[in-house]
Amino acid sequence: MILKGSARRGALDLALHLSNEVDNERVVISGFRGSASDNIYEAFREWETIADNTNCKKGFYSLSINPDKSQRDWSEKEWQYAIDHIENKLGLSGQPRAIIYHSKIAEKDGELRNHCHVVWSRINGRTLKAIHMGNDYYHLRTCTKELAKTFDLQINYKTGKDRIEARKQGYDLGESQGTNRDIDSVEARKNTIAKLWHEHSDKKEFAAAMSNQGYIIAQGQRRAFVVVDRDNQIHSLARQIDGVKTKQVKQILGLLENYPPIEEAKEQQRIIKATNKKQPKAKTRFDLTREQKLYRKLRGMAARIDRLGDSRRKKLKRQTTSAKIRHHEELDLLLKKQRAEEVKTLRQRYKKKPQGLAKNIQAVLGYELFLSWKYAHQDRRLVQDHANEKRLLAQSQKQELMRLNRCSDLIAKQERREAKGFERLSKKLGQEKTRAQMRREQDKKRKQQYELSLG
Repeated sequence: MILKGSARRGALDLALHLSNEVDNERVVISGFRGSASDNIYEAFREWETIADNTNCKKGFYSLSINPDKSQRDWSEKEWQYAIDHIENKLGLSGQPRAIIYHSKIAEKDGELRNHCHVVWSRINGRTLKAIHMGNDYYHLRTCTKELAKTFDLQINYKTGKDRIEARKQGYDLGESQGTNRDIDSVEARKNTIAKLWHEHSDKKEFAAAMSNQGYIIAQGQRRAFVVVDRDNQIHSLARQIDGVKTKQVKQILGLLENYPPIEEAKEQQRIIKATNKKQPKAKTRFDLTREQKLYRKLRGMAARIDRLGDSRRKKLKRQTTSAKIRHHEELDLLLKKQRAEEVKTLRQRYKKKPQGLAKNIQAVLGYELFLSWKYAHQDRRLVQDHANEKRLLAQSQKQELMRLNRCSDLIAKQERREAKGFERLSKKLGQEKTRAQMRREQDKKRKQQYELSLG
């Protein structure tokens, strides 16, 4: 489990990164807290606007949670518990928050990797001051230990000599496995060589047995005798056998000149690899090369680009069309309402209109002139109120259309960003194809040279 967090700024760039559905197989926006909008762009922009009114330069705190996929997957309750626990430890409880889940295919092993991004606003809504995040590294390290204990997970924190030894062992393992073509691990290699050493006391028998297992004994440059494995990696022979010193190895194997140099041993391994036919392995799972993994990922990205490009544009077009239809309906409804108010006013005036003797008395006293002036004043106010209602409605509708236009611009920016990721992966695949082609040509030349040497 890896927890990595940092304070940052840039609402648009952060939203584009978290909503990238091309580089990721799956993007799920779990929800927002402390935001008036449920859109990631508008929510981040809202928090950034609040931060701009303070002295804080980095108003966001972004955290990524990467569980160890080799142990087990987390449940939804465990994800929520981990997020709340980290939030309390960092002192961000109650702050505006967004949670986004990503699923991405790893380039090394081609397996799906689930991880989570959490973004908080650092600005306290009451004091308008940023929450201090100076000790976040140590808080996250403590959270890693506490969550591992709660979820019954293993963590490998090493310090001092253990850490140095772990680095050496990891380097040795990487060197022995190379590009995942050597099936032996470090322990298996050492056990095999030690077993052959104790079984064969004669140097010729030992060299032949080592060759049968895919190892060639060669002259070392800094060490006396070394072993070249099937992946052309070099290992000290004395270090592969526990309890055996270099002096004992020299006594058994004899003169150093009787063994080939390192470059010649590597060439022999290349020739053996080029001439030996690969036997089919009884495996239920086939190991893909790096080129095949990159090609599979690139093909998946291309399919997502086509699917997302159409779906985003169609969704925006549907929203725009429905918004325009709704705007016309709202305007018609407002006009009907205003006409109904005018009719109601006229009916009330007609009902209050005097008849008979009262009408003659009001005419003599001049009350009709006063009513005419009063009704004219009411009509002017009614017309003005109706005009204000139309203006406010048109203004709100215009703002909604402008927001949809901004969504179109955001889609264009998102597509440009995703196109860069696709271009970067395509370039990497092209380089890998070039290297693979060069390796095939070299193996073909070595095979021809070997056949000519035999003929």
